[in-house]
Amino acid sequence: FKLVTEAWRINTAYLFDPMMAVHTSNVEPLPHQITAVYESLLPRQPLRYVLADDPGAGKTIMAGLYIRELILRADARRVLIVAPGGLVEQWQDEMEEKFGLSFSLFTREMQDQSRSGNPFDDHDLLIARLDQLSRSEEIQEKLRHTQYDAIIVDEAHKLSATWFGSKVNETKRFKLGKILASPERTRHFLLMTATPHNGKEEDFQLFMSLLDGDRFEGRFRDGVHETNASDLMRRMVKEKLVKFDGKPLFPE
Repeated sequence: FKLVTEAWRINTAYLFDPMMAVHTSNVEPLPHQITAVYESLLPRQPLRYVLADDPGAGKTIMAGLYIRELILRADARRVLIVAPGGLVEQWQDEMEEKFGLSFSLFTREMQDQSRSGNPFDDHDLLIARLDQLSRSEEIQEKLRHTQYDAIIVDEAHKLSATWFGSKVNETKRFKLGKILASPERTRHFLLMTATPHNGKEEDFQLFMSLLDGDRFEGRFRDGVHETNASDLMRRMVKEKLVKFDGKPLFPE
């Protein structure tokens, strides 16, 4: 009986402590990280969003807080993080050390040894290399037959496409992005990048079409299309980032 009541207490703790993830993680988040998670990300159900704060803002911490909060609220059990190859171990270490989340790394051996035949079904918390997924149609086919509660893509500007005349030139990474973004694949979809815009509005709109294909359909034309994506994206520059005492986080 004690175990059941304790389990129930933990399960409903977020109702009494709306920032449960902050108080149960090994981090001291900054104001902009708290507002990102609790004002921009969590209220959106389902989430389709770009977190585009400047480098150094601590997007990994925001993602970890978000995942932990989803798990505490029983809103997510299965989470996939897709990151460039050089960053996957760093992601794995940070999730374990700061948030107590044990993510597995997707490997070729994992694929070969999968009991179910689909390694994505075998692991609830998984980190995968971006190019390993984008270059293999076999892996993508397995992705198409699995479901996640949340998918997070780091360095998401790599999922790029460009207009060539009247045709869209889609990179392999962009095609992977379309698979990951599908509502059948995941309920919550978060893109993280410090450089969402390469200066070409039509390319930016293609990137945003991963979040809302209907709204960003067709080639961007001045005077015809709206460019405001503030409801789908948050961007904070270094000059705006402050500590709790109001002092700037970075020197001028």
